[in-house]
Amino acid sequence: MNDPEEKLEEAGTVLPHPQTLVPTTLSKANVLFIGPVENGYFKPAPDLKQSPPRWEPGQYSLAAGKWPSPNLTADLLDLTPYNGQAILVIASDWNQEVISEARIFGVLDKVACDVLQKFAYGHMQDKEEEIASYISGISN
Repeated sequence: MNDPEEKLEEAGTVLPHPQTLVPTTLSKANVLFIGPVENGYFKPAPDLKQSPPRWEPGQYSLAAGKWPSPNLTADLLDLTPYNGQAILVIASDWNQEVISEARIFGVLDKVACDVLQKFAYGHMQDKEEEIASYISGISN
């Protein structure tokens, strides 16, 4: 009977580099957004991390996948259930109308959103990659 250690050596199996196991959405730059949802549109707070800001103020739709979608139908998320509330979002891409590859990871009332924006948002933006890893389940 063969020794189990001999079998492992004979197989020559090499595990992939850990970075190759990271989902592609996490290998891109991840950006933290916070802001209210009004009339089904997300209104992100201004970027505190970079000047000039990485996005313009305005109303945005969210898409879970890439935008524009390779499908014939739009992949936009329905934000109407969040009307009157604020959301925390990590996303990998955006343009003037759509924040894409978006993951909503927090729902807040407006007072909690104001507190986070005033006292924690800048610090949270410094930790965008760590937050993205944590909510993905990779670093839990």
